[in-house]
Amino acid sequence: MKRYIFISILVFLTGITLFAQGNYTDTQKDFTFVLPDGWQCVKYNNTKYNLAIGERINNLTQTIVISSEEFKGSMQEYLEYSMNDLKQYLPQMVFIKNGDFINHARIEAWKLVAKNNYEDEELRQYYYIFKKENMFFVCVASVSQESSEEIEDVFDASMYTFKFLPKAEEKIENKEDKN
Repeated sequence: MKRYIFISILVFLTGITLFAQGNYTDTQKDFTFVLPDGWQCVKYNNTKYNLAIGERINNLTQTIVISSEEFKGSMQEYLEYSMNDLKQYLPQMVFIKNGDFINHARIEAWKLVAKNNYEDEELRQYYYIFKKENMFFVCVASVSQESSEEIEDVFDASMYTFKFLPKAEEKIENKEDKN
């Protein structure tokens, strides 16, 4: 999880390449969600990481970085593991609130909100964590602390649309069932 946080913070300061807007869809990890209005999906500097970017406010670009990792355990065990990991890596981070997050697809999910500092910039970060079997999908939305209150509803609306795509085998099975 550390590398994803680091990448989400770096995006504020480095170059990126535009490749889509409207929906964020990852066909390798089989999920999608609707981007906030005006946001774009980009490829981060020749890496495997894709992210969504919004407007630039106070020298920081609003971002959503998505990562996934395998973890054999419950949502609560994953949260405890992740929060401890974050506190070790970012001791200045303060968790403001956390709780269940129920989206339109009714996926097991959780939302954490934290304050953080990066290079003298105050950030507000929203962690949306979705579980599918032993995989956890973490969407980290980052904004400047000053613009955080008005954007939280925008992030929530986007994450309400997060859903898993049917895998190729499931698509074939569903097609055969209909015949």
